[in-house]
Amino acid sequence: MFEKWNEIIIVNGIERHVEIRWDEVFERYCRIIDRVGLELTKQEDFSEKIDEPCIFCSRGKLAKFDEKFGVKQIENDNAFLFPNINPYAKYSSVCAFKKHYIEVGEFSPELIQSNLQLAIEYINKVKKMDDSVRYASINWNYMMPAGASILHPHMQVVADAMPTTYMRKASNEKFEKYIDEELKRERYIKRIGSIGLFVPFVPFGFNEVFGLIEEELEHAIEEIAKAVSSILSYYHSIGRNSFNFSLYYSMENEFPLHFRMITRQNMARYYRNDAMFFERLHFETILERKPEEIAKEIKGFLI
Repeated sequence: MFEKWNEIIIVNGIERHVEIRWDEVFERYCRIIDRVGLELTKQEDFSEKIDEPCIFCSRGKLAKFDEKFGVKQIENDNAFLFPNINPYAKYSSVCAFKKHYIEVGEFSPELIQSNLQLAIEYINKVKKMDDSVRYASINWNYMMPAGASILHPHMQVVADAMPTTYMRKASNEKFEKYIDEELKRERYIKRIGSIGLFVPFVPFGFNEVFGLIEEELEHAIEEIAKAVSSILSYYHSIGRNSFNFSLYYSMENEFPLHFRMITRQNMARYYRNDAMFFERLHFETILERKPEEIAKEIKGFLI
């Protein structure tokens, strides 16, 4: 289940190394190379982007739910949720933070919990309206390098009768066995309440953290928020200001409740993507650092 091997290549008389790892569950490889520069970590001033007019700061112009939903928008002290005008599935919404700009290291557990509460409220409403819905996800593209089209921080909530490709793979009987093994390995980080955190043997991206949630979603909101806030504090400490987050939820428990987080390239004037032909066309991730190193570093940031 945890296979890896090394290849040694001589280039201009210098010995170079490539470590290849195999993920049996998702049937994919990743490659760890001894090169620095894949991650764009330079900090640049993007205040002009922050100061641009923002549609999320003009809530009256945003989409509204119809009458059968019960309310036009859902909100609490720190967040508000509304329909996605470019839906990804039958049920698709946006859950935005009320504050226009928040740095990676400033996402407190309270802020994240407020957003998650609205996302879960939306999922529960959808379940009552349509009993064909079996899968849901809470997703977060933070900053443009992570796929966000708007700088204002927001999550995307998706619910459908059909699983995503990832969810179908996670329904594999090997998946739970794989997670149990990961929680025993050197990449295990820490437990926050019902959540076990580790860095995967074959990461999906830079600085990935995997969170296994051993509690019902509604009851684990506070713990999820604490875990995510701590991970973001770590990302901030290593100078990363863009990331992706996905929480995967099967309403019929076809796979365990869990989330994955990765960093992306930093915001830059002349942006360079961190995905190339290996990631997009070969389904293999290229990394510069070993997962074991990331797990060791992040332990000091867990609450």
